[in-house]
Amino acid sequence: MISIQDKTQCSGCGACRNICPKNAISMKADAEGFLYPNVDDSLCVKCGLCLKVCPIINNTPPFHTGRIMAAKHKDENIRSAGSSGSMFSLLAQYALKRGGVVFGAAFDGKWNVVHQSAQDEQELDKLRRSKYVQSDMQECFRLAKKFLQEGKTVLFTGTPCQIAGLKNYLGRDYASLITADIICHGVPSPLVWRRFLEETLPLQDISAIDFRYKRFGWDASYLCIKKKDGASLPEIKGLLKPFKSLLLRSKGRLFKIIYILPFTISNLYERPSCHACSFKGCDKYSDFTMADLWGVKNFIPEMYDVKGVSVLMLNSPKAEDLFEELKNNLIYKDISFENMSQYNPYFMKSTEPSPFRAQFFDALINKKGSFYSLIRNKKGMKPLILKIIRFLGGAR
Repeated sequence: MISIQDKTQCSGCGACRNICPKNAISMKADAEGFLYPNVDDSLCVKCGLCLKVCPIINNTPPFHTGRIMAAKHKDENIRSAGSSGSMFSLLAQYALKRGGVVFGAAFDGKWNVVHQSAQDEQELDKLRRSKYVQSDMQECFRLAKKFLQEGKTVLFTGTPCQIAGLKNYLGRDYASLITADIICHGVPSPLVWRRFLEETLPLQDISAIDFRYKRFGWDASYLCIKKKDGASLPEIKGLLKPFKSLLLRSKGRLFKIIYILPFTISNLYERPSCHACSFKGCDKYSDFTMADLWGVKNFIPEMYDVKGVSVLMLNSPKAEDLFEELKNNLIYKDISFENMSQYNPYFMKSTEPSPFRAQFFDALINKKGSFYSLIRNKKGMKPLILKIIRFLGGAR
């Protein structure tokens, strides 16, 4: 049976849970909030299927990254609705038009990040936009297999480890399956996300959350929480209200320094396996890889767009064929691996854990301070003048 002795050797993909014929495996959160398999010995029949589908134990990616391009959706409204160039929407709409199903990360009713399915445009919107928290896969692998066996087109999106888990779980390729992963920095802790939300505002007051709010453009986006009363966080308040126009200049540089919400992707609270990731590099399980095309102004400035630009990688013959069907919906241009990887270094390497990681989690778990105070402490003391300005502006 599966047994996790080293937490860097479990990505939490949930393949073991989904494959278990006796439902003997559940995914339980550890003290840091990350999910790991827990085996009920009374139900386990020691069939070994959980070991066979683990993508870290059995890691033989079938594809190798081929064509790489800068790409953005031609429809500006669709591009505005996504986090970058809307490659997810491009693939998702293709699947839905064929009566298919799309799987991706969404918020549940309590603003936890979970994997869900969508079968129409209305449901699809909950899967759009990045969610910088590790998603709970629940039983999505089983559900995807059911749809595939019914002959439906299935687009399954996720982190590289999640796609690897799905492929090992399925055990074979399906002509109607399309997979897409991302260039992943690492997945932040659901516990940290929960603590941040609880300290920021009551959950029942939240109407929407956007990790990549494009008020100042795609490459100057920030975390925005919209409230049911029509207001949003962060917001300019206090004695700084008369200086709104000044604060919003230069893509909101001063506004973000003073008011920015402190939750982000951070090696301070990412999953242990992210610091020893088995899924870096050009060997891929997914048909497509999607990401932000950071640095686009430096090597292909004509493709820059304030609404977003993506990296799109074609990893499989299926991806190459599908791209030919979809390319008329795109503005795109081929780029080199060197240009892509220069500004997306975590395509090839894992992040290093913060030297303060253990200290941070000890304080968070034992409630030795608020999330806000712990983040401030780890980032170092702010200059006195900034503290005064933040106080006058009503910022935390």
